[in-house]
Amino acid sequence: MKRRPSDEEDDVEMKDQKSDDEDEDDQEIIDVDFDFFDPKETDFHGLKTLAKQTFSNDADEFDLSGIADGIIAQPYLGSVVKADGAADPYAIMTVLGMSPDPKTGKLASHMQTIKDYILKKSSKSSDATHHEKLSSILSKHAVGLLFNERLINMPPQIVVPMLKMLIEELQWSIEEKKLAKPFEYLLLISKTYVEVEPTTDEDGDAGPSKKKKKKGKQVVLNFQIEDEVFEKHAEFQFDFQFSNQNDHAELLQTAGIKTSRRIYVLKASKLQTIHDAMKEFIQ
Repeated sequence: MKRRPSDEEDDVEMKDQKSDDEDEDDQEIIDVDFDFFDPKETDFHGLKTLAKQTFSNDADEFDLSGIADGIIAQPYLGSVVKADGAADPYAIMTVLGMSPDPKTGKLASHMQTIKDYILKKSSKSSDATHHEKLSSILSKHAVGLLFNERLINMPPQIVVPMLKMLIEELQWSIEEKKLAKPFEYLLLISKTYVEVEPTTDEDGDAGPSKKKKKKGKQVVLNFQIEDEVFEKHAEFQFDFQFSNQNDHAELLQTAGIKTSRRIYVLKASKLQTIHDAMKEFIQ
């Protein structure tokens, strides 16, 4: 079902305009309208692609088909974004439950894998309390995975209406008993990276520098700018490296960009505050 944000000011369009240095006659503006839809079966392959983008190097460890099916199975919660009649989704925002079903006492296998993976990564955090706190939260509270992913060329402005609709849908899902209980905490997997100065290997290719330098704290940067807002409102966070990571090969391909991931632990009750801050920050 096609949907629109409830406020017209949340409608999103992307404009591409040439630089002011060019002649006025040569300027071109391209308007692209983005539409918001409930997830459906025809989005399956596009959702798998977006999930693979989230888990990157470690994607083979997860049931990407199960994740896509899980998103499609709850069309009342979350949105996909498409442009100009495109078949595949360019972006997705939804919440997937990470707590056992109260009726069966079991958690879907694809979500159990994600839960175990995150707990394993938290156990390697430089702050031991992160693992203890996360384990406690996952065992005592209703927790959801906030799945926010989009193609790299999508404008961040789409996140604001998507988050607004998600907040409304979470409330509706409780009222209509689609969810057994409201989520108390949300986990967000953020795509991050650090810049590593490349050098030249024996074959003349760029690679990680082996020269001794003054060691300073590496600055971890976000690929998606909205994560800066999530970070300000997170209860805590921790960074981790992929299990399947070849730094040398990656740095050869990315000219000095080493990718990683970060987990933000958020209180679900803060989503409206996060939305308001994000709207001001991005728009």
